[in-house]
Amino acid sequence: MKNTIILSLLLFCSMQVFAQTEQEVNLIVTDTTWGKEIIQIPFWFAPEIAYKGVEDIRFASGWENIDSDGFWTLAFAWDINLEKKPDAAFFEDSLKLYLDGLMKVVNEDSTLVIPKTHVSLIKAKSQKGVTTFTGTLKTYDAFTTKDVITLNVIIESYYCEKLKKYIPLFKMSPKAFKHIFWKELDSIKLQDDFCD
Repeated sequence: MKNTIILSLLLFCSMQVFAQTEQEVNLIVTDTTWGKEIIQIPFWFAPEIAYKGVEDIRFASGWENIDSDGFWTLAFAWDINLEKKPDAAFFEDSLKLYLDGLMKVVNEDSTLVIPKTHVSLIKAKSQKGVTTFTGTLKTYDAFTTKDVITLNVIIESYYCEKLKKYIPLFKMSPKAFKHIFWKELDSIKLQDDFCD
């Protein structure tokens, strides 16, 4: 119950901040079973990520249920002022700041838990304006398990010629890359007309 309350407050605050921008955002496409939230960037929980823009984040059905195939499976895209081509180090640093901020919690005994997220990525391929990075990250799961969780990560960095900037699409799950759930993650793309 406490996890649900914390998550609800987090998402409510995110939506309140976004509501002030008065814009509709649909960066990525998923089926209707995926939950959606829009978050303003810079993030209130990770202000060190100083880019301006929005995050379109999608949660797999059952993402909060440890017994679900969709547990901790999500995808998110950043529409930010990212004009310089990002490399693996940029994404490693950004994900560390993002998750360290997001997972910072105060325990019932009033002690502050500051996660020490570790991210390891490699450049997997580059073709047709899309550079792909793969790897893993380990972070503290403040929402469900209250323990360290390992997530497999794929990042697709799209160069948007129309906007003259890069749009990163992050996909992550604790499931191994060969798990069937990654077929659903692989189907998630940016909106067709976003960069046309």
